[in-house]
Amino acid sequence: MMTMSSNILNLFGAILSVIFLWSFVRAKVWKELSTSNLVASIKPLLYVLIPLCSLAFIGTLAKIGTCWDIAFIALGAIVPYILSQVGLPVFYRSILLLVLSAVVVLHPGAVLSDVTSTLIGLISWKAMENMHKLPESTFEDILPAFVFMTSAFWFKTGGSTEDAVRNTTLVLSSLVIGLFLRWSERPLVGNDPYWWRRILIAASGGLFLLIVINKLLLAPKIATIAALGGAAYFFAYLFEKMTQEEGEKAEMLKGFKSLVFVGILTLLATRLFGMLGLCLVASGAVVARKPGLAQIVGIFFASRVLLQGFLSAYNSNVTGINIMHTYCYAAMFGGILAMFVISSLFREADARKYLPFALVGAGVTLPVVSNYFLHAEPSGALLSSVLVGAVLLAVFLQHAYDLKLPQHENIILVPPLMMSVAYLSGSLIEMGNDAPSNLKTQVIAVLLVLAIIVCVVTHLLTGKNAPVQPSEPEPKPE
Repeated sequence: MMTMSSNILNLFGAILSVIFLWSFVRAKVWKELSTSNLVASIKPLLYVLIPLCSLAFIGTLAKIGTCWDIAFIALGAIVPYILSQVGLPVFYRSILLLVLSAVVVLHPGAVLSDVTSTLIGLISWKAMENMHKLPESTFEDILPAFVFMTSAFWFKTGGSTEDAVRNTTLVLSSLVIGLFLRWSERPLVGNDPYWWRRILIAASGGLFLLIVINKLLLAPKIATIAALGGAAYFFAYLFEKMTQEEGEKAEMLKGFKSLVFVGILTLLATRLFGMLGLCLVASGAVVARKPGLAQIVGIFFASRVLLQGFLSAYNSNVTGINIMHTYCYAAMFGGILAMFVISSLFREADARKYLPFALVGAGVTLPVVSNYFLHAEPSGALLSSVLVGAVLLAVFLQHAYDLKLPQHENIILVPPLMMSVAYLSGSLIEMGNDAPSNLKTQVIAVLLVLAIIVCVVTHLLTGKNAPVQPSEPEPKPE
């Protein structure tokens, strides 16, 4: 898909190797690795692989996709499954998955569908793994790979062609610097009540990024973006601090503050540097050590970039989405409603066993249906509203509910999954525009039958045992 300088790749590879091997060898992590969980947790993997690969195979028969889509979907699910189930710690998984994403993007003959297919497998497995608590609910391991692949996707679909390699290198630099800061900061930020050390580390990250821009990329015209990179590292620490602790009383004001900071960063990055700014802000989230708000916000920023890539690829309206269009307005309403329906399932103890299937099912079926029965602009409106609804619920709702909602933050995985599927099934837009009404009616009937079959199979698979703990009311202070 693109070719980066071998010197830069060697440099980044050497840095990641030092970070990985230094801790891996010193901590003797290999002694804790075990293959016993690979068989025990095979069912969640099959729940992901069999339906997704079957749908991709049907798409191949219908000439919507290729056999390579099936291979990359499997790759995106199987690799993180193996890394997590053998007991490899989160930080090491994040490094190896970033390397995997670089291979997917930079290998000779790579196309955009390879990236989106890998994202589908990666996100679907992560949703299933987190909802089954295998082994813990976290986005830390997939965040670097997710940000890099979405950034590379945008630079090829909507960005300037001559700047694609430069911008991709810049994002990869920011990710490597972030991982280096996270690795080297541990003895520094343990006792930092006045945040001087965090400010110093964030400023150092911005300085490292400036050196990369001026000395490696030789692009002094974009040197000012290094300041945004330093700010992104600092805001990652800020979001980490604002994450609700276990047993801590929820505060609605903290949720409002989080949303305000998200809005400020979004406006600042896009107004000054466009989508490249959002890519850089998303990559800054990797410095956060504690799982929670920082990773959620990072996925939101990268998903916004992924949405822009879909619009650039399929939406002929150069001004964006006309939200007053009838179908667009209905699609936006439907997207918000879908997120609230999924969120409500987290509160119902009897419905929580269906949550993993609801997350992945909604992420796959909604964009396919929208692409075929509507067209590109309503599909873009649906994806946009889903993203807004998901980040509002993931960031704020945990502070507003009076119930503990374990794994509720996983709702943020639905929008990027929908966007990846929407791009991969983009040829359905033209097929739907050319299809007669009677054919669409027959397709609706078939979809209803398939939905009934899926519901029955899901009920038989889940049985009476929920894969996650039901929500419990918070103890009220006496």
